Parts: sequence; C-alpha cells; structure tokens
Amino acid sequence: MTSEAYLSRATLRHDSSAAHLLAAFRGQSGAEHAGHHLVWSLFADSPDRRRDFLWRATKRGPLMLLSARKPVDRHNLFRIDEPKVFMPRLNKGDRLVFSLRANPVVRRRDCKGRSAKHDVVIDALRHHRSGCRAKHRLQMVREQGFAWLASQGKRAGFSVEQENVNIDGYQQHQVERKGAARMLFSTLDMEGVLSVCDPSLFVAAVLRGFGSAKAYGCGLMLIRRA
Repeated sequence: MTSEAYLSRATLRHDSSAAHLLAAFRGQSGAEHAGHHLVWSLFADSPDRRRDFLWRATKRGPLMLLSARKPVDRHNLFRIDEPKVFMPRLNKGDRLVFSLRANPVVRRRDCKGRSAKHDVVIDALRHHRSGCRAKHRLQMVREQGFAWLASQGKRAGFSVEQENVNIDGYQQHQVERKGAARMLFSTLDMEGVLSVCDPSLFVAAVLRGFGSAKAYGCGLMLIRRA
C-alpha cells in the first residue's frame, strides 16, 4: 500500500441482488470468504490487480476500509460514505485509542526445517505443562495475544501496557478455496490505548496492516485520539 490512503465506511445494501450474492458466497465457504469477495469487488478494476487495501467488519454492520485507492462500487452492492484521506498527524508520545482484529501467529520449524505459521494460542497451549487446555485457554488468549501485540509495537513504533489493553473474542475460522487446501486461521479482538513512539514508523505499519489473513478482514487497526 502506498503512503496515500483513504479510510471509507461501506454498508451492504439489503436489496435482492446484494443479498443474493452474499448468500451465494456464504454458501461456498463462510462469511469470511463472502466478505473477501464483496470487498474485492470495490477494488478489482483489472484482472492483474494486487490487493492494496485492508478491511474489517464492525459490530454494527458496516465495513471499514483502508485503501490506496477510493473504492468504486461497480455493482451497486454498497452504500459508501465519502472516503476520507488517511493522513494522521502524530507526535512522539501521543496516546491513541485503537481497535484491531488480528490473526496472530508465530513461526515454527518442523523436523525437516520447514517454517510454518501457528496460531499463538494453540501453540502456547500445546507447550503448556497442564494437559487441560480448556482451563487455560482464556489465560493464553490474553497472555499470548498481548505478547504478540507488544512485539508488533516494537517493530511498528508504538508501545502498549497490559492494563490498558483488552483482548478477547478468540475465534477459529476455515475457508474453502477452489483448487487449494482449506485455509484455517484464528482471530483475536484487541482494543485499548497505545502510545506512539515513532510516528512515521507507526503510520507506515497501520497502512500495511498487522498480522496475517488480511484478505479475510484482519489487520486493520482503527485509531482515534485518546
């Protein structure tokens, strides 16, 4: 994604054509795949276009989009508010309220030396001394989720304190893909207050997105001043 970006809010229309298309996509492989196709329709202006946007669903229904280009609704599927230029003017030490749905992973090598991504919660539970995973799941969600977020901050110019962050909403998802193996991923919802350490590094990271599974509604950090 380029340094120029737009923040947009898009609400799916409830007429028959949009509802029919959404139902068709959901029937194939679930809500995540449906959202992926619908959002992509706003930016796919050529067959070889690469993804240059982030998106996420909100609790109230609209989708939030952060994109290098303004979305164009060629199929009349959405009501789109006028996109706003995303150009936050930040200083070191600024405190921001943030909200992030992320797919946090850790890389591990197998016995043959091949690197693969692993869900941070499942990975931690697998190595936990106790055999009762269900008992420690909530603890691992909070501990591993925060550890992942803090590590992101070290690379992305922000810092967080555990008492100022809430992490929950752990879910596991699967997406069927034609001609490819089924995709499995998990999500965590993170919100709270962060401190900006390096404004330019932080803004660049927000534009890139955080974590994996960005095509399926993960990685977009929404921010506002505390």
